[in-house]
Amino acid sequence: GAATVGTTTVGTTTVGTTTVGAPYMGPLRAAPTAAPTAAPPSAIERFRRDVAPTIRAATDTIRDRFPRTRKNTAGYALDAWLASGDDLDLLIGAEGTLGLITTIKWRLDAIPAARAGLRIALGRLDQLEEAVVALVALNPSAVELLDRTFLELVSEYSGAGREAIEVPEGTEAVLLVEFERDNATQVRGVVGDAARAVKEIATDIATALTPEEEQRLWALRHAASPILASLPPERRSLQVVEDGCVPLPRLGEYVAAIRAAALRWRLTVVIFGHAGDGHLHVNLLPELAELDWPARVRGLYTEVSATVLKLGGTVSGEHGDGRLRAPLLAAQYGPEIMVLFEQVKTAFDPDGIFNPGVKLPQETSPFRSLKIGLDVTPIPEDIALALREIERSGGYAQSRVEIAEGKPAAGD
Repeated sequence: GAATVGTTTVGTTTVGTTTVGAPYMGPLRAAPTAAPTAAPPSAIERFRRDVAPTIRAATDTIRDRFPRTRKNTAGYALDAWLASGDDLDLLIGAEGTLGLITTIKWRLDAIPAARAGLRIALGRLDQLEEAVVALVALNPSAVELLDRTFLELVSEYSGAGREAIEVPEGTEAVLLVEFERDNATQVRGVVGDAARAVKEIATDIATALTPEEEQRLWALRHAASPILASLPPERRSLQVVEDGCVPLPRLGEYVAAIRAAALRWRLTVVIFGHAGDGHLHVNLLPELAELDWPARVRGLYTEVSATVLKLGGTVSGEHGDGRLRAPLLAAQYGPEIMVLFEQVKTAFDPDGIFNPGVKLPQETSPFRSLKIGLDVTPIPEDIALALREIERSGGYAQSRVEIAEGKPAAGD
């Protein structure tokens, strides 16, 4: 009988068979196959094809609407992308709404050989701009602001008393400044330059030229976090307006506006931040026994956020928008920029599965994700207690998944 001696297969399709002993049927021809289906475009390809030309056409609008601040993480970084042309600039600060980052390669800088600093007390908020501008010109590695509200918190809760803070009565703000240089001579010289630059407006200046002196100087800055984390049960620390950043000339005005809003809404606030960037962190300390505290927190959130924008700032300096500040982006940028944000999101995440509600708001209360309040999403009591313990102890290495599964913390 006839014998099959050869078969050719391409992929999963057999295209020809030769049989010995069979009648001649003419030249071997491949059976007709369906045309191959083109692979769908990648997210980057969709972005470059559908959205990038629209962003470039809106260059003038983007330059006009994006804040002129030293920091900004509100929305997607269209301005940075226009400046660099690097698609990575859109992913940086996107808070997981455009994709997942699986690998990071770090470029490390050498640690400077010498470090020193100084503490500067100011008697008036309107002196902040003059002092900060003079200090930033000397290229410091840090210029931190501790507002009067911060000093009052440390004095009240540390048990050390106001005299331990080592600044004069009537101090409205303290600046902690650090310099890094290649050797001790250079760093001592720039500390002297800084002291001379602010001596006419400072009510007190203390220098720190040794590691031990620096540690004592920065102890004041580090004192607040343990206090805020371990407040009594009837008072909690809430980060609701904790990320506003304004142009440097408006910093003193911003601090004064926060204090005034806190008085109007009858809320205690603690203000500190990165003065060299015009960037403030504000912790609210509501009394939970007062039943109307959630409404007052909402009122302060609305007022302070509007003030940031009025001063030419951004509601999100470095912490991103999350679901709390996503509803504020339309007021910051306007409808044209929001349309661009939506197009970027659609190009990278057409199914809307990456962190929905972050960056682009949903129709839910922005306060649902807070730690406490009337609108918060309910969670089991044991998990709530475990999260509170992490907050109080600073045990942020504890896996939230392990908490949900009822596993003990490492070391227990």
